[in-house]
Amino acid sequence: MSVCTDCNKLKKNIEILQNGETCDTIVNETVCLQGTVTITPEIDTTGESTSFCIGNPIIGSCEGILRPNCVFTVSQLICVQIPLSFSATATAAADGIVCGEPGIGPCDEAGACVYSRGFFQTNDELVAALLAFGPITLGIDDEGFSFTVTTLADAQAVFTNAVPGSPNPQYNQLYAQLLAANLNVRRLLDQGFEICQFALDAIAAANNLLASEVVQPNNVVTGIQEDLAEFNEGNAPGCPLPCSDPTVFLRKKR
Repeated sequence: MSVCTDCNKLKKNIEILQNGETCDTIVNETVCLQGTVTITPEIDTTGESTSFCIGNPIIGSCEGILRPNCVFTVSQLICVQIPLSFSATATAAADGIVCGEPGIGPCDEAGACVYSRGFFQTNDELVAALLAFGPITLGIDDEGFSFTVTTLADAQAVFTNAVPGSPNPQYNQLYAQLLAANLNVRRLLDQGFEICQFALDAIAAANNLLASEVVQPNNVVTGIQEDLAEFNEGNAPGCPLPCSDPTVFLRKKR
């Protein structure tokens, strides 16, 4: 049996509880909380789908297997912090569709379109890329008032009315619109589009006029120049409309 050695001190630390009283204190414990987080995928459209006409209409049926719709799988890695939606779908009442190869990103080209003389004059990168296909002769060889555009400096001389040997201001305007028309034609051919007959006729008329050694009347020069301008500005009958997207220059090479 233990013997109390300091009974008087021990009694001082003993508190006698009255009826209904408790001994209160605070305790603690470090614990690990566990829960389950569920991430549910949500894919939705972020706007209306857009369709583009590529080239001219085709007489006859589509080549390939006709199906009620095209279905393909698309996936995207995302960091789940900011909500993100991606996808594009479209439905239409039609006979069917021939499926192609799915790809990521916008269409390579939203259909045939043309740029104006002013656009080419301020976009050296596009002009240089088109001149890389080879020189452009405004006229026929070295005949008459013909001028060959080989470099970007040559192109700027044309667009700034500084063609060597140009007989008058009307010819200056013709040179500029003819160069823009040739650049549009080169770009359209690179994208696989056919050239409208109106443009071909206007370009041929301009080349023949510049190849003549006789300075033509102003009204004749101006008439051909206006036809070329009509084509370059997307107003020529049966020809492409103006380009609405200034970022689409050349067809993506595969």
